[in-house]
Parts: sequence; C-alpha cells; structure tokens
Amino acid sequence: MTAMLEDAVEHGTGIRARSLGRPVGGKTGTTNDFTDAWFIGFTPSLTAGVWVGNDDKQISLGKKETGAMAALPIWLEFMQGATAGTPIQDFANVLSLDKQAASHLVLVDTPDTAPTEPSEQGLPSTGAPSEPTTKPKTPPKPPIPHQTTTGSGHR
Repeated sequence: MTAMLEDAVEHGTGIRARSLGRPVGGKTGTTNDFTDAWFIGFTPSLTAGVWVGNDDKQISLGKKETGAMAALPIWLEFMQGATAGTPIQDFANVLSLDKQAASHLVLVDTPDTAPTEPSEQGLPSTGAPSEPTTKPKTPPKPPIPHQTTTGSGHR
C-alpha cells in the first residue's frame, strides 16, 4: 500500500507533494460535482489530511478545483512546517512499484488515464516541481503489455 501511494505522489495527481523533499505517499480525491476535494498524505513519521468543501452540496468549489488544486497546497504548507528541522526518513520495508514490476509480468486491459497536463495536477504550466535532492531519480518504467482476447469481443 505504501509503495502504491508513493507512486501516486511520484507519477500521479499528488505529484506536487514531491516538493516536500522527503519520502511521501498520498492520494488526492474530488467529488464529481466539485463540491469536495481532499488530499491525504503521509511521511514515515506523520500523516495528515485536508478536506475542502461545503456542507451545502449545492455550492461547488468551482470547475477544476480538485484535490490536487484545492487541498494539496494546504497539506503541503502544513507538512513543511510540521517536518521542518526533523530528520528525513525512508519508509521501512517497502519495495517500490518499479522494482516489483521488474519481476512481475503485468497484463492489463485498461489504459492509464492519469492526468498528463501540469495544470490538471495543480502545478504551474511550466512543469513539475524540481526533483527533491534526497531521492535519486528512478529510470523510466518499461511499457506494460496490454492483454487482449479474440473471438468473443469481450476484453
């Protein structure tokens, strides 16, 4: 679970949390009608969550006000203060998804629909935050083969 949530920060909608500069896992969330947005994130020593919304479900936060845009910046500001001056720790006993994928053949029939535009991830259009100096860059992931079946027309 930790590796999966670290991956959501490294490559998904939680990418802005990387700017904390230490190992982080987390997940953004948004209701379909943009009335609620949240980010729940954690380091090896601290977990925190931020919810943004209204009790009145008829009041929208606004189009594109996702967990990455509305809640994650608040979480990041809190975590920067809460972790300032504390040692950087790695998650114990966690095998990264990159390392797991190298030893397991994964067959999927659903395309990856993760956001590709920086603005969809709560980032300025100039791109992702700079790489933290505490973690080495990981090599790009190999493509995942897609599984298809023939005959019945079902996938």
